[in-house]
Amino acid sequence: MAHRLMPWWYGYLLINPFRKYWHNTNQLLENYLKPGMRVVDYGCAMGYFSLHMARIVGTSGKIYAFDIQPQMIERVRKRAANAGLSAQIDARLVTDTNAIFQDLNGQIDFELLFAVAHEVRDQVALFEELFRMLKPGGLLLFAEPAGHVSKPEFNQSVALAESFGFIPAEQLKIRSSNAVLFRK
Repeated sequence: MAHRLMPWWYGYLLINPFRKYWHNTNQLLENYLKPGMRVVDYGCAMGYFSLHMARIVGTSGKIYAFDIQPQMIERVRKRAANAGLSAQIDARLVTDTNAIFQDLNGQIDFELLFAVAHEVRDQVALFEELFRMLKPGGLLLFAEPAGHVSKPEFNQSVALAESFGFIPAEQLKIRSSNAVLFRK
């Protein structure tokens, strides 16, 4: 699959308040999250999902927000501070090394990979790290934009995830997306 990185400034469009009519965070996440959970938002951009998830998991939970663009990480940190959620959101810049993930091995309850896998150069390493971080029985919600990522490309990513041990639990209906919920 071709690597197609979204420009960092596009993140401002993703946090537009009107997005809730397209991707309602409550409807997408309420069945999977609860207070105290440890959650990964991989490809967090400016924190559209991260901030909402932090409110759900509360002060006893933690959101690990990952992105490859420093501008995105800077913005999610600022938004978390402005919302009083800095203690719940640990925003980390993804680099060529996987050292930023090591402290999370087997610690994560839920992972969100929403419209980002097609931007990752090495999906093998991506799914390997996501699998390693997830607790047994943990969930990965994986979605790609249907108009941007073809169904065969999506299916290729699903097969790759399965090769690491992710088990499809449910096909999800998310507006303008191909989506699946995996279980470890």
